[in-house]
Amino acid sequence: MVKNHLNIVLRKLKKEKLYSLVNIFGLTIGLTAFLLISLYVRDELSFDKFHDNEQSIYRLIRTNERSGASGKTISDLVDYFAYDMPEIEGFNRLMNLGAQALVSIEDRQFNTPQVFYAQDNFFEFFSFDLLAGSSASVFVGGNKAVLSESYSKKLFGDEDPIGKLIKIEKKEQYLITGIAKDSPANSTIQFQVLLNKPGAFTNDFENTGGVQTAITYLKVSPNLDLNKLVTHINDAKERPTYNMFTKDTEYSLLPLTDQRLYASYESDAFDKNDIRYVKLFSGIGILVLLLAVINYINLVTAQSLERMKEVGLRKVIGASRGDLIAYQLVESIVITTLSFLLAFAIAERLLPFYNDILDKDIQIAYFGLEFFVWVVLAGLGLGLLSGIYPALNISRGRPLALLQKQTGGFIGAKWLKKGLALAQFTATAVLITILALMNKQMTFLKEKDLGFETDFTVEINLDEDSTHLYQSLKNQIMTISGVENVSLNGFDMGGGWISTIYSEPRVEGKSRGNSVAEKIIRADGNMIGTLDMGFYWQAENYDPNSFDDNQVIINYSLADKLGWLEDPIGHKLYEYNDRSGKELVAIVNDFHINSLKEEVEPMFILPLSDWGANRLIVKLNGVEGYKKLSEIEVLYQSFFDRPFEYAFLDDKLESFYKKEAGQFRMFQLFSLIAVIISLLGLIALTTYMIAQRRKEVSIRKVLGASVKGLLLLLNKEYSILVLIAFIVAAPIAYFFMENWLSKFVYRIAIGPIPFVVGFLSFISLSWLVAAYQSFKTSSENPAKVLREE
Repeated sequence: MVKNHLNIVLRKLKKEKLYSLVNIFGLTIGLTAFLLISLYVRDELSFDKFHDNEQSIYRLIRTNERSGASGKTISDLVDYFAYDMPEIEGFNRLMNLGAQALVSIEDRQFNTPQVFYAQDNFFEFFSFDLLAGSSASVFVGGNKAVLSESYSKKLFGDEDPIGKLIKIEKKEQYLITGIAKDSPANSTIQFQVLLNKPGAFTNDFENTGGVQTAITYLKVSPNLDLNKLVTHINDAKERPTYNMFTKDTEYSLLPLTDQRLYASYESDAFDKNDIRYVKLFSGIGILVLLLAVINYINLVTAQSLERMKEVGLRKVIGASRGDLIAYQLVESIVITTLSFLLAFAIAERLLPFYNDILDKDIQIAYFGLEFFVWVVLAGLGLGLLSGIYPALNISRGRPLALLQKQTGGFIGAKWLKKGLALAQFTATAVLITILALMNKQMTFLKEKDLGFETDFTVEINLDEDSTHLYQSLKNQIMTISGVENVSLNGFDMGGGWISTIYSEPRVEGKSRGNSVAEKIIRADGNMIGTLDMGFYWQAENYDPNSFDDNQVIINYSLADKLGWLEDPIGHKLYEYNDRSGKELVAIVNDFHINSLKEEVEPMFILPLSDWGANRLIVKLNGVEGYKKLSEIEVLYQSFFDRPFEYAFLDDKLESFYKKEAGQFRMFQLFSLIAVIISLLGLIALTTYMIAQRRKEVSIRKVLGASVKGLLLLLNKEYSILVLIAFIVAAPIAYFFMENWLSKFVYRIAIGPIPFVVGFLSFISLSWLVAAYQSFKTSSENPAKVLREE
């Protein structure tokens, strides 16, 4: 019996090519979208779960009322509490050497990201595989280095690097003792070079007056009371001599497997994501799948009107209701299985493009467990689920009515069909509205005034060992045609230093005035002009060409915090041992050096120092200046023995929103798919509704109704459904977008326009889709239709 049904189904699919194509196409694109989203969600939820005892490892987090949360803590703070609690089984630390470190091997040099100081038990603490070297001894003895497999091949090709020396920043040499397998794609911790040296994490606050920070992980006993441990950590923060940096800070623990999706801090040495995106796309995946299933049910139900005679004849010649149900389920399973197979094949070929958008390395393989579960089990399951309603509906028709092609031969409930259509339209309305609001926010991010100019503005890192050459290089770059301005400074988009400054001088035996620990930028007087920043106020004696150690510039936020906006004249700020003070000579308008997810920080600008000036900002004269970068490179390399690398500030700005941009493009794609599926569903709905009203339309036409009036009559019902769908969708979309937008400090306000535009766009598309069928029915000869009775 099943074989007979299968043969009939295959012949029917071949004969009714258009019906088969529309059915399979609608289901396939929905399933493809669902599969791709499922792969994304699975990948995100799998991060860091490959480590042994991952449930026992936690990351130490600090939260400060002023600066918010951070994934880095003072590098040796853990030494002040870890040995007091036997429940802490171990700890490990990582400290990155900045965005890039200069790695030298013989006469070759490479600017290398992901270079970290690591604690000597790193490969015993974490489950990263070593291809060469022992996890217990690879860092024994100090000044040792472990390279990732890919970076080793970059430096040495197929040559064995064990026992060779590398130099970091042209200063310290490290012996290569191990090669590590590249970190898994679903590992938060990613590295190219790990370095170990004695005292790397120890602070010398008494001599330097500052502290360094590191990423700290704790491994704890399985049954440890975490609240007790957190209390113990916070009790220990007063012990170090640098407790002035810890007294206003609260510490907490974040599970290792949560650092990818649940971290409360924004900036990190490692790439991170947000669980809200995972939830959002999970919801989209389910919506798209439901749309595809509802669309399939509507198409089959609509097509059943064309099969009434066939079903009636089957019943007359003795087919039981069970036979009709079995046939319909076989047809449904065949179509869904074909769709699942096509979706798998399409998804597999789209993965390179998909991975490029999301910066991932997701893989699927034919004939693996995924293929079997997806195509065989899911195809069978969804086939039964989506085919059961059409099967029951078709099998209940009365034979005589079916042979006369009366729609009353089906006893299907109209409310269910309308309910399915309403659910489909509502889901689409939610996606369209969210897409409109996301597009508005992403446009806002691109167009928001940052307080400085990024177009054709280039950032060039300098060699820290050659500070005496900085000014000469700047002066010579200024002579190149196409260069408008050059500034020597420590301006760093997305980074920067925090320093403490006081409103009163230091006096022995006397308490200091108010202190403010704010972001500091060291710069020459050209920085404000080079970046085209605006002034809120300037002192009469301010001259950018003579900005010196006795002067300070602050931004609007710091002036507001200090209460100096109304009367800025005559104020001074003092560094730690500064007794004479620095005169306030200008207040610049606020400018964003971090993403718009973070509020503008109060900051002050001090004149250059050897440690504070580590980059040049070069303003180019459009395309002409861009062509001169090769001349700047030649000049740079004549001063410094290191690779020349530069970055445009607008590219760095885009990198702040790289993840959002990729996920937005993904959302655009899946929303388009949802709209296509909904329009296919609308074809089925209008086909069904118009077929049921053919006799009514003919009678109205005989009585004098115009084609225009009939078109309005036929389209009114589903248009009302679309309107209701958008009314229902509005609060749902508003809830989701308020949650998504909450991570941006600077954001759009949710107004009515995106909702209205979304509704008008979809209703216009729906009218275009239904226009042909409506016009065809309205133009039919009434006599011909009425004779069919």
